[in-house]
Amino acid sequence: MAEDVINNKKPIVFSDVDGTIYNNFIPQQETIEDIKFLIENGGDFNICTGNPCFQRMFWLSERLNARYIIGSSGSQIFDTKIKKIIYSKHISNRIFNNILDICKQHEIQMIFWDNENYYYLFDWPINDIIFQYHFEDLKVKKEFPKKYDFEFIEPVKIELYPHNDADQKELNQIYSIIKDLKELKIIQTAALIEIEAELIDKGSAIQWMMSNIYANEETKLEDVMAIGDGNNDVPMIKLTNFGYALANSNQNVHNVAHFYTSSVEQNGVGEAIIDYLYRLKHIVKKYLLHDFKK
Repeated sequence: MAEDVINNKKPIVFSDVDGTIYNNFIPQQETIEDIKFLIENGGDFNICTGNPCFQRMFWLSERLNARYIIGSSGSQIFDTKIKKIIYSKHISNRIFNNILDICKQHEIQMIFWDNENYYYLFDWPINDIIFQYHFEDLKVKKEFPKKYDFEFIEPVKIELYPHNDADQKELNQIYSIIKDLKELKIIQTAALIEIEAELIDKGSAIQWMMSNIYANEETKLEDVMAIGDGNNDVPMIKLTNFGYALANSNQNVHNVAHFYTSSVEQNGVGEAIIDYLYRLKHIVKKYLLHDFKK
């Protein structure tokens, strides 16, 4: 319910997915209910993820009634109502081929995609683990990813992986090889290395949305909520006055966040949304089982 709503600002939430909305691909019911409460009170819930705008994120957006998907760490924006990519930024084929040569030389796994295609470089056992973050259906996961065979592509994102899942030593070695490449945005996370076009990240995508999608709203950039747990969330969390870190967020996220919430296992996103609604508009969700006024 709303108690003395103090402004006409539309609540707008941008949330990371893995390690933020869920850890095991299934959002908690409490999280679903808190997102529903946000939407019932005039807000928009937007997914903001490193994952591509493919099947699993489409499934999740329907499950949560998300309005937009910022995919590929800011390189894609998908409108869930018209079911169309409305914005994308690509790595040139020239730069892509430079990265490809490096990865072939050093045997580094590349996963990369544009708005229609999805490729991998090597047949490695870790591929199945990677694909499950991007595809929900087993048949799609098996048939849609293609081994790269020199097709022309200007990817929206490239991901580099170690041989073994989240091997930090190998990740550090990979990063040292590619960190000085020009005309790119390169971020090392806990599990992989992300590569996007220069100046592109989750923060830049939110800035674009506030200038182009939400331009007529009273809500300004500093009024939106951003929440996440990893290094690729830092650019969006530091943009706003309502940047939230979860208890399981890394230290870089904690360093830039204004507010803190519970862990992903404890419905940290839902609790942050309820806190944000109160701070922005004095909207209160009633949790008490008993009405003490009786």
